[in-house]
Amino acid sequence: MLQISPQGGSADAQEGVSFEHPLTLLLSCHDKVKHFSSALVTLSLALKKEGWNEQLVASSDQIRRYFNVAAPEHHLDEEEHLFPAIIALDPELKKPQSLAIVQLIHRLIKEHVESDSLWESLDGLLAERSNDFARLGKLSADFKREMHTHADIENEQIFPYAKANMSDEILKAIGLSIAKRRGVKME
Repeated sequence: MLQISPQGGSADAQEGVSFEHPLTLLLSCHDKVKHFSSALVTLSLALKKEGWNEQLVASSDQIRRYFNVAAPEHHLDEEEHLFPAIIALDPELKKPQSLAIVQLIHRLIKEHVESDSLWESLDGLLAERSNDFARLGKLSADFKREMHTHADIENEQIFPYAKANMSDEILKAIGLSIAKRRGVKME
């Protein structure tokens, strides 16, 4: 049986993940991105072996729901809230590391567009219950590799930079902005 639900998906495991702590929230999203992109590869292997069945359709639908609903919100969290706040720390790029970080941010935004395009191809194959298992397997492996590499770059370079250079007030404002855009009321 294919297990799709992310480990640590319970409310207890999500303690500490909130809009008040946007970097922790974004890190948690990366854990889910990695989990679901890995599950996609597992699904593609199971499909190649078994073909479509009720359980694999349900697993596919769960993966599709994550990448069609939650993942786009995560990209917006970064592109509309975190990245602009990082750039605003040194808009004239006077600090030595600022130019490298801004260039990295532009690369990451480009990767968002590329991964969205790759996901669109995968989503189409999954939605139509395609039997082109070789293509599904290749695209799934490419997607997983891209998602893991992308998340690792943000986890290891962008988030530590933000944590080291942003005040608690700025981080709180980012969290409130994310919550507001998502329609979540904050007290």
